[in-house]
Amino acid sequence: MDRPSSGMKNRVLEGFCLFKLQLADLLNYNASIRLATIWNYPSAFRDSLRSGNADVGLSMVEKMVERGDITSDDVSTLTDALRKCELNGVATEVEKIFGENSSQADLIQPETNRQSEDEKEAMRQCEEHGNALSTLLQATEELGRKMEVPTPTGSGMNTLTKHRRERKEVEQELLLLKSSSLESIDTTEAFIHENQPYLSALQHSETRNRIRQLRKSLDRSLELSRKQLDDLTDQLLKLRTESPPQVEAVEPINLNCVTIKATDSKDKQLSIIDQLKEASDKGSPIRMLRLVTTFKTIHENGNITLSSGVLLPFLSTLAAFVIWTEKGRVLTEAEFSGLLKYGCKSSRIEEFTFQYCDLPSLTGTSSREVLKELQERGAKVKWCDTGHCLSTSAGSWEMGTIDWVREACGAGVVMYKHWRKETLHLQIKMLEFATEKEIPIRLVNLNRCYSSITSDGSNIILQSGQSLPAMSSVKIINITTEDGRLIPEDEFARLLDYANQSQAIKDLRFQECELPPTVSASTISSEIKSKNFKVSWLTTGHRLNLHDRTWQIDDMDAIRESCRLGVVIYQQCSSHMQTLQMHLLTVASQNNIPITLISLRESYRAVDATTGSIILESGVMLPRLTSLGRLSIGASGRELTEEDVNGLINYSRQCSKLNLFWCSRPKSLPVSLLQDPLISGKLKVLWYPDGSYQQCYTLDPASGRWVE
Repeated sequence: MDRPSSGMKNRVLEGFCLFKLQLADLLNYNASIRLATIWNYPSAFRDSLRSGNADVGLSMVEKMVERGDITSDDVSTLTDALRKCELNGVATEVEKIFGENSSQADLIQPETNRQSEDEKEAMRQCEEHGNALSTLLQATEELGRKMEVPTPTGSGMNTLTKHRRERKEVEQELLLLKSSSLESIDTTEAFIHENQPYLSALQHSETRNRIRQLRKSLDRSLELSRKQLDDLTDQLLKLRTESPPQVEAVEPINLNCVTIKATDSKDKQLSIIDQLKEASDKGSPIRMLRLVTTFKTIHENGNITLSSGVLLPFLSTLAAFVIWTEKGRVLTEAEFSGLLKYGCKSSRIEEFTFQYCDLPSLTGTSSREVLKELQERGAKVKWCDTGHCLSTSAGSWEMGTIDWVREACGAGVVMYKHWRKETLHLQIKMLEFATEKEIPIRLVNLNRCYSSITSDGSNIILQSGQSLPAMSSVKIINITTEDGRLIPEDEFARLLDYANQSQAIKDLRFQECELPPTVSASTISSEIKSKNFKVSWLTTGHRLNLHDRTWQIDDMDAIRESCRLGVVIYQQCSSHMQTLQMHLLTVASQNNIPITLISLRESYRAVDATTGSIILESGVMLPRLTSLGRLSIGASGRELTEEDVNGLINYSRQCSKLNLFWCSRPKSLPVSLLQDPLISGKLKVLWYPDGSYQQCYTLDPASGRWVE
């Protein structure tokens, strides 16, 4: 057969492109979801349609083209599916716009050796039956998965009711599908029987081959359809005879304060959201909803996707919306505005509260609409980290009431290195106000933002260059530095004086830094001794005895706190500090105190073949610990040998994870070692080549190889 010219092809493709754009506008959310379901598109694709992250119609059209459900010369598969979904009006409109934008029937018609109308009609009917049976097979396979009816993993009456409802829906679907399937099979068999003589005597060899392929496909589809229906019928009988599983009822949510946490299972989150939506639909007031480190994406229209992938619906009766982010998260203006838009969907919203995050001002033009909505509702926006409230007229931050500042200071103030300079300024302003008004400040935590202290000990200089003056009402000061920084004795002495200027000081804490091993008598004044506040070195679990100036470990609560935070052992730290850390870890292990993590930052040398202990670069020995949870090895550019990895696996027998960072590793390991029941059943060995969590390989115990 002659091929159509390139000009003809281009005109066909241009018409098809216009058709696809119009089709994308035509397919709404409901039609797209029903088509994706009947065609058994991947669940991940269907979830993406439901999430609202992309243009539903356009995504659906791209998928149909990719899978061949529509082509430049045929959309019958689509129109047939739409009619099966009882979307006859949409199907008619599709045929109309396809006809308007496509003249491919004339363009592709060959100049010579044309097929007869009878031949084309026979092929069309064969393809139509084949497509119908293909759709039938996909539907029966999908229903087969539904018929498995897994036992619910959640609990409560909502889960049980939902499970019973699903069982009933599946049963009804099966009865309808069985009826339509038998009809489709009978029609196809009758068509093949009636056209058998003609189909065997077609004139053109190309047409004959195509019909022969379609015949084989139809026969195979018929056989599979009968088998699938038999299996589904058996499952239906089983479903009717089985009693629904019994699940334990739980207390309904308290609408005065509902919390959704990132640590909650997806089933639990869905159960809570179902109850919230039901309460909202009934008009029941929801006093407070609190999201604890759960949201992943905030869409421009105010939709919120949780970290589990669940979409949080709008709640029309919500009064107070509380956001606790993962600590230190910096929100963009679009994200902040989106969260406010979500809350403003409720006509009853009164208050927003944010904590553990860095918020911007709302000065952009895109934020004017949400500021107007906040004004109309009279809603307040409170920021716990700074004690400030949002001015809904200007979009800037203003100092809150004295009660609000007292509440913020009572919760504690954390200052992060990566936060905006404007945010740190607001925090300093609040702390100065609290000092002036003698408001108690429970905690000031300088999280990697400490730089130095002035020579007179009156001000701490942050890495941003800003000054934090001494506070007379602060109870706990926590200083976390970076990567084992050494604080010399003269600087340590000025920090003691800084803390001593507070009349309420209880504890001065240090983390991830190295403090002087010995303290001279002149460092500790008689006034400091008389106050007798704690000086805690959390990195080692030791405290400074202010009277004999020695580091001691005599407080089990301090040991538990240090082990809960995890112990980081840096290469650059002195052997004295590392020895104190070994003392802490040994005492914890002897008392069965859980050690969350030990991280060796460039400090690992080898594993002692005799004792199984880890030898640090300093020569200090890290003994085997029975209460260790995770071990992390950071070894930049180093090639770990098979002996290294074997030794570390043996050391980590009691752990849940062994993490290897920034290093190269042997391609495989002896399977005999990995299949040790003490290891393979519990320990996971993970390798992060570049130190980030973007690329990770897991050691497979069955093969001894690393898999992505």
